[in-house]
This record gives sequence, structure tokens and C-alpha cells, in this order.
Amino acid sequence: MFKLQSHWAAHSQYRLAPALLGIMILSAAITPARADDQSSPNLGLPVDCRLGVDCFVQQMPDVDPGDQALDPLCGNATYQGHDGWDIRIRTLKDIDRQTPVIATADGTVARVRDGIPDRIYDRAEDKDTAGKECGNGVLVEHSGGLASQYCHLKQGSIVVRPGAPVKKGDQLGSIGASGLAEFPHVHLSVRKDGRTLEPLTGRPLGIGREACGATGGSLFEPAVRDALSRSASAILSVGLSNAPPELPRLVREGEPAVPKASQPVIAWVWAINVEADSVFRMRIVDPDGKTLMHIETKPLERRKANYIAYAGGKSAQRAGEYRLQVEMVWGGKTSSSATRSILIRGEGER
Repeated sequence: MFKLQSHWAAHSQYRLAPALLGIMILSAAITPARADDQSSPNLGLPVDCRLGVDCFVQQMPDVDPGDQALDPLCGNATYQGHDGWDIRIRTLKDIDRQTPVIATADGTVARVRDGIPDRIYDRAEDKDTAGKECGNGVLVEHSGGLASQYCHLKQGSIVVRPGAPVKKGDQLGSIGASGLAEFPHVHLSVRKDGRTLEPLTGRPLGIGREACGATGGSLFEPAVRDALSRSASAILSVGLSNAPPELPRLVREGEPAVPKASQPVIAWVWAINVEADSVFRMRIVDPDGKTLMHIETKPLERRKANYIAYAGGKSAQRAGEYRLQVEMVWGGKTSSSATRSILIRGEGER
């Protein structure tokens, strides 16, 4: 019987020691599963959302068996011992949108767990996660010994039961933040005959650095493979506030309030998987089309899984619609951009 296995989700601010997953470390002599193996289905995305628009890849599996963490694209969007794909939504408030978690392939539901509350994990306060790191989850068995596990689902959202057949794309539940989750997301892990695979490459985890970058044996269907092969760097949100936003509060409570006309105006951008040497260009245009602020930040000294950049402090001086334009630039090229119109109201206006 398969069990809902636990995993550690060390992400934005913390580096937690990886948990013992009970996963066998495989040698390079083991033949990897491939997408063209008829016993292995072409997997779909585990969530029904627009990747890069309203959901984002935060973490990938760690394919390096040594002390260094390496993602399947030969980058650093992972951490030591991570065994799955983390696809996130922005904030805890966003779980109310009921973003569907769906079956990646036809199969049969083997195990289900529900009833664990959604909240952002705080290692200083939360001591009750032992054995429940996965949170609310579903385990689906597929053909050819393949199995997929979905963790951190929203409490009360799971709509399947053990023994139920599911088709590819059927809803299992919704993205949540149950278990050991520092942000709302679904964690997808894939196993074949009980051994953990990296589904983008189709290879077992732990066989060495040569496993990264080669996606010809991917278990994902071509469109999903191509989407997941793109850079995970992304702007999650931009906005205006009267003080610099704080990341923990942003993740828990959502965006800060827009300033009033008489208050200082701070332009901010929240981005993930930001590479070292990246810069942010921020421009505020006032209701008359004049530039209120245009600034470029200093190059980032080191890579950041989560990062907030901000600038400003000058009063808007009057009410009206302001436009905020933000670019994230790396290697001389724009890697992500966002434009947003924001209404600044006068004192006493709602």
C-alpha cells in the first residue's frame, strides 16, 4: 500500500534541514523511465491554471545527489533533497479562488488525507507537523507502476476517495497551504515502482548532474514539458503603498493598501527565482502622463528565491490614476515585466 509520504518545503526565507523521505538512492546503472515507454503516460500539469500568469513554478526537484542543490534545468530553483515540483499561487488569501489541483494521468486514487488547516508555516511557532508535512494530499496510482502524489491541498477541498478511478484532468482538490508549507502551492512528486523520478527529465533522482538539462525522456506531455522548461524567474506582483511591504505579511495577508494622495508613494515589486546581478527598473507615471519616478535598482548580489524591491517616498500630491511599469532585467535582457494602473484617492475618499 502506498502511503502519503512527507516532504519538507523550505522556500522563501528559510533553509530547513531536509526530512528523511525513505527514498532509495539509485545508481546510474538503473534504466530511467521514458515518456515513450508505453507503461508511462504523458503527464499533464497538476493544476488547472495559467502558468506564469496566475500560478508559478517556485521550486523544482533537486537532481544532484551530493551536497549541492541543482534543478533539472541545471539551475538553482530548488533546495537540498527536494523531491518534487512546487507550483504556487501568490498569497494565502488566494486559496479562496479554489485553484483546481488535477490528476496528471488516468489512474486510481490510492490514498487521501484531509482535515489539516491551511496556514503559512512558521518554524518558530509550529511544532505539530511531524508526519503531516504533506498536509492534505492525494496519491494516485497509474499504469506501469507509476504513482503521483499531490500535497498541501486546501482543507475540505478534496473531492475524490480511495478506490475511485480518475481521468487525466479530473479535479482532485484545490491548491492550499496545509502541512509544512511556507506559501500556498501544490507539491507534485512522481514515483515508479516506489522509486522517485524527476518527471521533466524522466530520470530517477540521485543519479548525478548529467541528469539535468536533457528533457528528451520527459514524462510530461510536450506542451507541459516545454512550459516547465522555461525559466522560473517571474514577477508575482507589483503595486504602490505608503511603506515598504514585508514578505511574510504579503504572503499571509495579500497586498498592502494603496496610499492616499497626501501620503508617501512607494513602488514595489515582488519576484521569485531572481538571479544574481538582476536589476529592477520601476517607473511611475502620474495622471497627466508625466513621470513621477524612474529608477533602476542596484544589481542583486546573490540569487533570491523570493525578493521584494521598492523605491520612492515622494508624495503623489493629488488623486487620480497612476501607472506603474516594472521590468526585471538579467543579462541585459528583460526576463519579466508588469504594468499596472492604480487609483490613488484623496483623503476621506473610499
